[in-house]
Amino acid sequence: MIVNSILLDDFYSEINSDFSAEKPQNFKCLIRLNAEHPIYKGHFPQVPVAPGVCLTQIIKEILVNKFQKELTMTSAENIKFLAMINPRETPELELSFAVKTNENTLEISSNYTHNATTFVKFKGKFSVIQ
Repeated sequence: MIVNSILLDDFYSEINSDFSAEKPQNFKCLIRLNAEHPIYKGHFPQVPVAPGVCLTQIIKEILVNKFQKELTMTSAENIKFLAMINPRETPELELSFAVKTNENTLEISSNYTHNATTFVKFKGKFSVIQ
């Protein structure tokens, strides 16, 4: 049974996706961050910034939802935070995914972008929880 856990209630929502179970190697999702979420009261009240750990967790949650498998991150080979994400200024972000499946492991490359700006680059592995 897949437990569809979410990061923090109402932290983000998925607006749309071009994911296809027939061709899951490359897909994109458009998400919207909730700028009114309580996490931003502490991170930071005057200029809210999406926490990096939350952005990484969103990647995992989208993968769990799309592949319908419980996953755990086994390695984060490279995570680059290239620009801060202020949800008041940039509430919508596109996540692109390149996925390679090897036995019970998903090798992932993912980017957070908006217009011509890349905010986050992620490369890592998630293993299926048996």
